[in-house]
Amino acid sequence: MKTLQIEFANRQGLVLRGIVTLPDGEGAFPVVINLHGFTGTKEGHKGLHITMARKLAEEGIGCIRFDFSNNGESDGEFENMTFTSLIQDTEDIWNWAKEQPYVDCDRMILSGHSMGGFVAATSAPRLHPAGLILMCPGKQMWDGCGERSRAMEQHGILFGDIEGLKFSHAFNYDLEKYNPFEDAKGYEGPVLIVRGTKDELVDEETCETYLSLYQNPNKHLVHVENANHNFSGIPCRTELTKQVCLFAKEI
Repeated sequence: MKTLQIEFANRQGLVLRGIVTLPDGEGAFPVVINLHGFTGTKEGHKGLHITMARKLAEEGIGCIRFDFSNNGESDGEFENMTFTSLIQDTEDIWNWAKEQPYVDCDRMILSGHSMGGFVAATSAPRLHPAGLILMCPGKQMWDGCGERSRAMEQHGILFGDIEGLKFSHAFNYDLEKYNPFEDAKGYEGPVLIVRGTKDELVDEETCETYLSLYQNPNKHLVHVENANHNFSGIPCRTELTKQVCLFAKEI
């Protein structure tokens, strides 16, 4: 397996930094482009996305994972992140990946965890990936987002403090312009949705509603028993990775 450290400037001129994990050998490989969650990074919770990338490489599939702008090691400050900037970064990463010689452009899969799943579902109708993976897609962050920020501002709270990260109300005001389920409509390819049975943040109804939007017969909602939102624990992580690899190999 090979690991590449890569970077490029997005449309705003901010440098996005990421990791590409590739199988051994030469040629163009199918790839999974994986999007991280809210306050997360390309590594995932306790290295979840690293584990997944390595397992995919063992199965002959590459993986590309970036820190969104204003997150992790990419340029920008967390307080400047908007949902629109996440969508734009996803499009820029996708277009960058299509130009790489090691990417099979006909077998590019878009994947995301939590907020990254919400972003992936929203982006898929425009990007037309060969497959779509939604790991506990975080639509809940949209519910009442504008109302929360307006209430906070009315009480003189001008920004959120998320364990040291400065969160701007501008994110929520931008986010409320979107509609998770409406914006996800129009993607016609295969879909894998994965949810832990003990996920405390994303409920079953959200995943079932997402599943109902897609018309491709190759669509699945898979449950990982006893898994929380981050698929913590070796059995949960192992099962998640197994399901992702099985789906990706079919694309």
